[in-house]
Amino acid sequence: NGHPCPKPMEWMIWSVEIASLVGWSILDPFMGSGTTGVACMNLGRKFIGIEIEPNYFEIACERIENAQRQVRLFP
Repeated sequence: NGHPCPKPMEWMIWSVEIASLVGWSILDPFMGSGTTGVACMNLGRKFIGIEIEPNYFEIACERIENAQRQVRLFP
């Protein structure tokens, strides 16, 4: 995904599920490639991400936007 140290999606889904309820907001101050944001989109959480590196920020925005466009068959 263009990031040197991506987080596994399964870990982030697990972490978000454990730490929050549907509708809550999750803050990731080191967003990287946006894996936490994608997990939040998949789980019905709001997401706030911060990333200092412009290239990683663009990657994260694209991944999160794609996750938002996905049609969910099961809530």
